[in-house]
Amino acid sequence: MTLFEKVRVISFEPPAVSEPMDVAAAGPAEAGAAGKGAGTIVETGVNLAAKYPGARRLAGSYLSPGLVCSHTHLYSALARGLMVDIEGSKDFAQQLQHLWWRLDRAIDLPILAGCADAVLSGVTSVVDHHAGPEAIDGSLSVIRQAYEAIGIRGLLCYETSDRNGMEGARAGVAENLRFAAEIDADRAAGRRPLVDGCIGGHAGFTVGDETLEALADAVRVSGRGLHIHAGEDKYDAVDSRYRFGADLAARLDAAQLLGPKTIIGHGVWLTESEVELLNARSSFLAHNARSNMNNAVGYNGLLHRFDNVVLGTDGMSGDMLEEFRFACFRHRESGGPWWPGDFLRCLDRGNRLMERYTGQAFGRVVAGAVADLVLWDYEPPTPLVGGNVAGHLAFGLGSRSVKSVMVDGALVVEDRVPAFDAQGIGSKARAQASRLWQRMEARR
Repeated sequence: MTLFEKVRVISFEPPAVSEPMDVAAAGPAEAGAAGKGAGTIVETGVNLAAKYPGARRLAGSYLSPGLVCSHTHLYSALARGLMVDIEGSKDFAQQLQHLWWRLDRAIDLPILAGCADAVLSGVTSVVDHHAGPEAIDGSLSVIRQAYEAIGIRGLLCYETSDRNGMEGARAGVAENLRFAAEIDADRAAGRRPLVDGCIGGHAGFTVGDETLEALADAVRVSGRGLHIHAGEDKYDAVDSRYRFGADLAARLDAAQLLGPKTIIGHGVWLTESEVELLNARSSFLAHNARSNMNNAVGYNGLLHRFDNVVLGTDGMSGDMLEEFRFACFRHRESGGPWWPGDFLRCLDRGNRLMERYTGQAFGRVVAGAVADLVLWDYEPPTPLVGGNVAGHLAFGLGSRSVKSVMVDGALVVEDRVPAFDAQGIGSKARAQASRLWQRMEARR
């Protein structure tokens, strides 16, 4: 049992800041009071120390729910400072061919660095979109092991694509199904896995009708949702109309791939009718402001029209508060109508995504909710109250203020010291990155 004492609880939705209170959380292997489940918040109140005399006691300024990164590519952590000869690109399609698809083909290793980066920034759940056409079979289980080594929660998928031939596409679908079955078997055996699976597709322009049908079958069989890029660049939208005679979202919907567990990455070039379609199906749109800027794919002028916008990094880093700021400022520069409070709702909505996959309560510091929590060491220069939570996140509170992080009732960071071997992970990542870069050079 862990007891957070005399903390002011920050709620993201609705925005609120409590008076000082205590929060008791049960660990992943223990049941709390009154039969409450392991890995959950057991009780909130005042003067709880006498009730839980054996609890580990932590103090800090503020306590909040953990942050969710709703779309990323963890392998991108190994591209930071990339030292590989990359041919110049005239557009996004060439950038994929010259850089990212070369990186994908070179991947044959577990991903730890990106997970560590995220949790140290107060992120407790990461939704990954993995690729590695030379190492498909079993890859999601390897990434799961990396998640569990860190102690972080999330959703995993393999981004199925025709770009490496139909054999590769079929292997991608099979890996998604295999992993979903692995998680189902764990749950049936009474275990509590930290991760679940989506059914992954790369992007509309690399997924033909045969593969799209196979993905639809996988969604139906597994009970999961599709996680796919759609309309990241104008090319994707134009290709769909030219080759398939339909808008991207309409094509996905015709295959019954839009639903309440669907994650659409980017969506920069979706039309108004496609926005309405995603809203009607209660699907999620993962907005990745920094990546869109870096790849120069344009700005989503219809962002404020989507009902279920969540925030992701698309592999830029694991820092969701940095992503939140970029989302706010890029939107303001575009002349959009949203303010930081609107993007705070987007940041919080990642919890609704996790709820749809797990059936548990996320993003709330209340009894019965999952104990995914962040303890902040923050001394605000102005009053911090419900009405200005978004303003403090946009202009003050940042990952540097993360003091302790809890996932599923277990402390993965305590007083800024990780429970995992961060130095060892960094050393291994540097060695693996060097090898990855050499493999990329060999694939010119």
